[in-house]
Order: sequence, then structure tokens, then C-alpha cells
Amino acid sequence: MRALLAGLLCLLVLSPGCVTPDEDRMILATTTSMRDSGLLEVLLPAFTNATGHEVDVVAVGTGAALNLGRSGDADVLIVHAPEAEMEFLEEGHGSTRSVFAWNTFVLLTPEPMNGSLFDVLDTLVANEQCFVSRGDASGTHIKEQILWQAWADAGRGDVVEDSSGVHPAGEWYLSIGQGMGAAITMADEKRCVTLSDLGTALFRAETVDLDLQRYDDEVMVNPYSIIPLDGPHAAEAEALRTFLLTEAAPLIDDHTVSGEPMFTPGQP
Repeated sequence: MRALLAGLLCLLVLSPGCVTPDEDRMILATTTSMRDSGLLEVLLPAFTNATGHEVDVVAVGTGAALNLGRSGDADVLIVHAPEAEMEFLEEGHGSTRSVFAWNTFVLLTPEPMNGSLFDVLDTLVANEQCFVSRGDASGTHIKEQILWQAWADAGRGDVVEDSSGVHPAGEWYLSIGQGMGAAITMADEKRCVTLSDLGTALFRAETVDLDLQRYDDEVMVNPYSIIPLDGPHAAEAEALRTFLLTEAAPLIDDHTVSGEPMFTPGQP
């Protein structure tokens, strides 16, 4: 059942960073941004070369990755939604959560948009500028809902809460239930705005015509954690955690686009 479930999920998100699982190998359930930024293609071969442990990857949103951990269908998780991760640990799943890398969230827009983060959200809503939401309970989707709620709490506008999460009402808001790469592609094709992690945004920069908007707000910080789980591959999962916290640091630092790092190793 474990391999079958992971295999079906892998088919749904098939990519160079996602392979058909083998029950004799460790299963990593990870965010799509780890895959779509190209970082896994750097880290996992290095880990295998260093330890001999091979890894099968299921790339899904953070919410789905945590659920795979709950059901015992993954051996180790890489996720980026701190509050959801802490809840997962409090439920008794996993014993530790280690931040090994971070970047920031950014907005990708058809044209440059001036002003503060909330000013830009004001403009989006006022102009009914189409906005592509991942809508998949991923770390990015969770962060997007946090931003909309903070915007509403600041008295800037109203939000609704429905099956797509917390967001302003309007047909211009497009919830697609897909990964980061798909959201960026749709935003580019439809000339919409979307929220992205910096790594994937930089990785896709040369393939789309979108402006990358950065903000210094603390809320835009995006830490990535590894959570090893108990099970038949607990030792391999712990080895991956150790690798990401030590030997992987220079590899993370050197993963760049046009000389710009996509992630920073360690904690923010």
C-alpha cells in the first residue's frame, strides 16, 4: 500500500525530481518548491554518493506531505509551514524539526508594482487583477492565506473563507490546486499575479515574463525544515537530516541563478 500510494502520487506530479518508489528505499515527501527550484537534483545525488542511501521522492504541497507522514507513507519530510509542522509534532509524529535552509516569498507580477506589500495587495483588489493561488494547502498557500488575513486585519479590505482558504472574493481570484511550477506558468500565460518562493521564482525567471517583487517584511521569510519519522528507514532519514544540516550547506549556498543564491543554508 505504501509504495502504491507513493507511486500514484508520483505519477500525478511526474518530473525529474519524482521517481517511482521502491519499498527498499527511503521515501521523501517534499514540497513542490524543493523540486521546482532544482535543489533536490543537487542535494539527493550528493547524499547518495556520501552515504549509499537512495531516496525516492514524492513532491506535493506541505499539507499533503504532512498527511503522508501521518499515514506512515513517508520516511522523512521536507516542508515549509512552521505552524503546521509544530502541530504535526505535537500530534506525536516525528521527534524533531530542523530548519536547514531558507529564502523568502515574493510576488510575481505581469508589470512592476510599486509600494509596500499591503499597498500592492490594495492595488490587486481594487483593480481586480487576476491572482493565481496554488489552493493546495501547501506552505505557499498557507502563507498566502496568512498575508490576506493580515491585510484584512489591518483594515485594508475584506476576505472570505471557503474551500479555497482565506482570500478576497471575486472571479479574478483563481484557485488551481496545483504546484508552484504550474501556478507560475498560469500566471505568465494569463498575465496574473502569484505568490512564489524565491527559489522557484529565480529558477523560472528566464522562462516566464513576470516581474519579481521582493519585500523586507518578516512575514515573507520562508524556512525549510526536515522532519525524520519513525519506521523501517528511520536511520536513513536521520542520516539525511544530518547531511542537510552539515555537508549540504555549501551545495545549498552554491545553487544559484545568474550568480544569485536561491536559498541560504541554516536558519534565518
